[in-house]
Amino acid sequence: MTGISTFFRLLLLTSFMPGLVPQDTVFNVELVHRDSPKSPLYNSSMTPFDRMQAAVVRSVNRASYLDKRIDMKTSDDIELGLKSYDDGEFLMRFTMGTPDLQYVWGIVDTGSDLNWVNCVGCQCFNKTATLFDPNASLSYKKLSCSSDECRSFSLGRCNDDQMCQYHAAYGDGSNIDGIFSSETFSFISLDTKQFTFIPNMVFGCNFRSLNTKTNDPGSFIGLGPNSPSLMYQLAPKYISKYFSYCLGILDEGVTSRLFLGRNNQTVIGKMTVTPLMTQDDFYVVQLNAISIPDEFDIFPTGRSKLSAGNIIFDSGTVMTMLDTQVVEQLVRKLTDYISLPTVKTSQLNLCFNVLSTEQEELLPGLWFSFAGTLGNFRVSPENLFRWYSRQVKCMVIVGTNGVQIFGNVMQQDVLIGHDLNKMELTIIEKKCTEL
Repeated sequence: MTGISTFFRLLLLTSFMPGLVPQDTVFNVELVHRDSPKSPLYNSSMTPFDRMQAAVVRSVNRASYLDKRIDMKTSDDIELGLKSYDDGEFLMRFTMGTPDLQYVWGIVDTGSDLNWVNCVGCQCFNKTATLFDPNASLSYKKLSCSSDECRSFSLGRCNDDQMCQYHAAYGDGSNIDGIFSSETFSFISLDTKQFTFIPNMVFGCNFRSLNTKTNDPGSFIGLGPNSPSLMYQLAPKYISKYFSYCLGILDEGVTSRLFLGRNNQTVIGKMTVTPLMTQDDFYVVQLNAISIPDEFDIFPTGRSKLSAGNIIFDSGTVMTMLDTQVVEQLVRKLTDYISLPTVKTSQLNLCFNVLSTEQEELLPGLWFSFAGTLGNFRVSPENLFRWYSRQVKCMVIVGTNGVQIFGNVMQQDVLIGHDLNKMELTIIEKKCTEL
């Protein structure tokens, strides 16, 4: 009887096996901001000003986390502790399993290499998250501790059943346990609404995820450059070693997009190109100067915790974090340049009282000069100053004594590309609605 059952199980699984994926595939996936009504993390009781102030706190906490990772010279010991800081700004929806598709929301992070999902039966701190049921899928497989995937996974160890198990515990009381596994993932095209199925995707299936401080949607997707991130598994087998994103402005209801892979279509727009480096799973570039042409130039100090480049390009940090000495210079220069009264706040370095559209137009953009022959990128006034409260707009740059981070607000409504073959970061001034 068992043999017959196994035969029909294999037959059924074979009938649902996805077809071959063309090598030049591009996944065009919708990204959803955590504060969007579409998001499982949406809190309807928060005002836009509440969300802005909460984003500042998340940015400072995330920067502290990145500092710790770099100080430790490895991401392995605290990789999974990322979620204990309640960060993660953009989410994607995808499906897992066959033949029935199980929809999952996952936080997308360019600074992480691990994909994980809370599974049915998990002792999870978030009781409202959607859980993946491995028993309902014919394509789910636990990975043994003798598998190549487990051997290359730094957190993997053998449990009593000889399966690849991982564990991480942290000083704040959070801990995660799970089984390293593989499953068929499918991604939904934003334009065509078609599914593309990818078999044997490696991920962590959590059976314990305890932390009483924060909430998450129950899944995490890493876009870092190393194994076993989503990009590492997809490229170059299914897609080119390239991904890009356009982060829509939440207040304007603009859809954000993630493109995994690159097709032959050329995107027209002013382009900034700068060498791309990696360190501890982060994407790093070299920032040489900040300026308003013919007004002032500020040159970042030489000190940096990074061994390559001096600033992380990060999708998961809201605010831009620059060295305190740089921010102090910038505050002085902009205060002299902008003829508006300043307002003191407890969280941000430079805020102005803005009472009219005419006054708002006095707020300038800033030029960021990166290494490379095409390294000048203008951050628009809309991306440099955001409403902090009624009639108060603040610069979205915060001082830090740790690692510098180019945050996602200053990346919004332009196309940010990561070419992992040429090791180049590109910024194309093309609005998300035009892609």
